Amino acid sequence: MASFFKWYRFYSHTYPIRTNLVQTGLLFGFGDLMAQSAVEKRKPDEIDWLRTVRYASIGCAVGPTLTMWYKTLDRLGTKNTIPIVAKKILVDQMIASPIINGAVMIMSRVFSGDKWPQIQNKLEDNYVKVMLTSYLIWPAVQTFNFTIVPQQYRVLTVQIVSLAWNTYLSFMSVGGEKSK
Repeated sequence: MASFFKWYRFYSHTYPIRTNLVQTGLLFGFGDLMAQSAVEKRKPDEIDWLRTVRYASIGCAVGPTLTMWYKTLDRLGTKNTIPIVAKKILVDQMIASPIINGAVMIMSRVFSGDKWPQIQNKLEDNYVKVMLTSYLIWPAVQTFNFTIVPQQYRVLTVQIVSLAWNTYLSFMSVGGEKSK
């Protein structure tokens, strides 16, 4: 196990964008599998693997974006003072959270083959609920992330918590539907 962490530390430091692309894709895919099996109660032979691959590919797009986002947030400061951490959380929750959650919901519907009216209906039904739930969870996670976690591990920290979040987001975006 120690060799894995050594390997991960090396790659996350040397190739942060690639590392976050792979880990976020895998964790998004796993979140979708959890949504299908645990939330939607699908049996193993009922799992929609195409949906999982689609959702994992969305994660591959989100991972590098988050890498760059956390570097951008560090321009607000790198010290763990209350004003700097508060600014980072506020900017993260007011800018990144609405954009990323909306983009994931839209991409998951586009990848499912929906047309804009269907996508718009899904957003109207679920986006506000997703954002309110997001605001209950992510400020606390980001407080931990910005005060304790080194910059190179912040995407991983977010993605570990995102296992549950991705399960929820997958269910809210495409839950209960088979791929077309």
